[in-house]
Amino acid sequence: MQGSLSDLRLKLKRVFARYYLDLCSPAIPDPSPAYDACRRYLDAWSESAEYGLVEGELSDEVERLSGEIEQDLRQKHKELDECFRDEPLEERFWEVVQQSRRAARR
Repeated sequence: MQGSLSDLRLKLKRVFARYYLDLCSPAIPDPSPAYDACRRYLDAWSESAEYGLVEGELSDEVERLSGEIEQDLRQKHKELDECFRDEPLEERFWEVVQQSRRAARR
């Protein structure tokens, strides 16, 4: 495992925020760094859990993380209201989580 669980969580939040900002801009968004950061975090989180990754806990963590990321972005980027409506952040975060988990199973 590379870094502590809290370090990996913070990196995931930062990387996903950058990806989301790209989604809201004319830039071509590349989700690959977000997938990688998410996979690393989920792997570490699963290893630290007594019985591995439990779906209910995953759902709670995704909701928590996406809420924290959205709150941070809303505070720093007042102009993103339209993007939050058109590209719901939690939905985009779930896409990253699901893709990361699929990639980890290969």
